[in-house]
Amino acid sequence: MPVPSVIVVGGGVVGAAVAYELLRAGAAVTLLERGVVGAGASHGNTGWISPAFSYPLAAPGVIRTGLRAALDPDGALVIRPGVDPAFLRWLWAFRRRSTLARFREATRHLKALNDHTYAVMDRWRDEGVPFEQHDTGLVLVAHRAAHLRTYVEMFDELRALGVPGISDVLPAELLVELEPALDASAIEGGVHVRHERFVQPRSLTDGLVERFTAGGGVLLEGVEATSLVREGDGWRVLTPRGDHRADRLVVAAGHAARGLLRPLGIDLPMIGAKGYSVTAVGTGTRPRSAVYLAEAKVGLSGYDDATRIAGVFELNGRGDVPEPRRIASLVRQTRAYLRDWDPGPLDAVEAWTGYRPATPDGLPRIGESAAHPGLFLAVGHGMLGVTLAAATAELLAPVVLGAAPAPELAALRP
Repeated sequence: MPVPSVIVVGGGVVGAAVAYELLRAGAAVTLLERGVVGAGASHGNTGWISPAFSYPLAAPGVIRTGLRAALDPDGALVIRPGVDPAFLRWLWAFRRRSTLARFREATRHLKALNDHTYAVMDRWRDEGVPFEQHDTGLVLVAHRAAHLRTYVEMFDELRALGVPGISDVLPAELLVELEPALDASAIEGGVHVRHERFVQPRSLTDGLVERFTAGGGVLLEGVEATSLVREGDGWRVLTPRGDHRADRLVVAAGHAARGLLRPLGIDLPMIGAKGYSVTAVGTGTRPRSAVYLAEAKVGLSGYDDATRIAGVFELNGRGDVPEPRRIASLVRQTRAYLRDWDPGPLDAVEAWTGYRPATPDGLPRIGESAAHPGLFLAVGHGMLGVTLAAATAELLAPVVLGAAPAPELAALRP
């Protein structure tokens, strides 16, 4: 039987994971990336592998909160008003899905996908994929215990779905034992989720690509897919540097996937949600674990060589250059929870901004296009790309190679 050939478009963490799993399953795989692998939305995030924080943004009251935050310079969730018809359709669909019943339904689907995550990550390590990983858990903290109520209700929902290791509300002194960088006088309570992990996200993408190319996969960086063409029983990908043909095609191009797929009549309900991050070594007691700051809605990750601060979910955001006031706000809000860590002068930190591919229901689209046989999607992971990449790749690769989809993918079909 001939070896099937597959082109994967998009070299972020999801595309790299899918390419690796396809190669491992016996396909001849080419990975196309318009820039450098792992340099887009997969670069600047916290790197959390966090089933307990895998829930959709669409929830009761979120539209009101987001519009109010549009005028707040420190707003973590911001909905910028606009007249673009595609954005208005997306916002209307998002509003319809912001009910408790639909929030619970989407959370169940994310939980089913995440049930595969840790086993796949452990297998990757056993197979020699090199990446930085930490299993110190996640600490959620709040200046005021009353501000934990929404999170506690959400954690109750997740416990009912079978997510393990979520503590009850803990006092400040126990939280500081778990994370010494915290300032006990600045927080009243929090929750420890002990089974959560985090990775340095660029190390994961680079590690997957390293093993992919070592195993015979073909990586082409600086090659932008400009058009996808059905050709006989296969697909041709047009690029400024030549065309590439394969039996099957996987689009994992994040925010860019929508424009790439539209000429095929596939109008993905997906927009780019702007986010920010700051990475610095700094001075003082550096966080060593994953920390979520409840009021600020900011996440921290203590990597081996630096600390990353990440936050903001700005719908209908504009521009590709980090706004200095946003960077300063992230740092200011973070320092209010910490004992003595200081990232240093803002002009010396690594500041990042990028766009996460957001769907109105908070669910990725994973599977074969109904209208285009041989075309598969792995897009729309929002802020959960690192968390969901392993499960996405493990479940999608067999489908690309002809297997029936697993039940977990039924609700995620494009």
